[in-house]
Amino acid sequence: MEIRKATIKDLPVVVKMKMDMFKEVGSINLLRDNAEELILKKYMELYNDEKGVHYLISENGNTIACGGAVIKEDVPFCFFKTPIYGYIIDVYCVPEKRRNGCSTQIMQELIKWLCEKGVHNIKLKPSNAGKHLYEKFGFKDSGEMELWS
Repeated sequence: MEIRKATIKDLPVVVKMKMDMFKEVGSINLLRDNAEELILKKYMELYNDEKGVHYLISENGNTIACGGAVIKEDVPFCFFKTPIYGYIIDVYCVPEKRRNGCSTQIMQELIKWLCEKGVHNIKLKPSNAGKHLYEKFGFKDSGEMELWS
């Protein structure tokens, strides 16, 4: 297995894996009809602005796992001394390759990348299956609440 930082040319693979993740967690129906196109466009912008990254793990030429991070600057963080924060996205491994350390390797790279960018706060929205992974890295429930209407 080989881990590497994704390039813009890898984004179609990243988007495909993201869509697979949405299907698996049952939230594909929340997406707009042209979601793949919108995601690809947004990720290209983030990469060009050096505010987004993904790491990929391949085995025998096939991508089996990915994970990404973005740098965000929004209210209320934009008023803080460090106006940015990191957000972990798209951590996904194909089902038949899970439990082999891929997501752990990817998380290490993502946290390192965010720290190198000057980020002091990292957030994510975990799936139930991924909670244990993030807790291993020290992520805690922030007490943040949400309302879907």
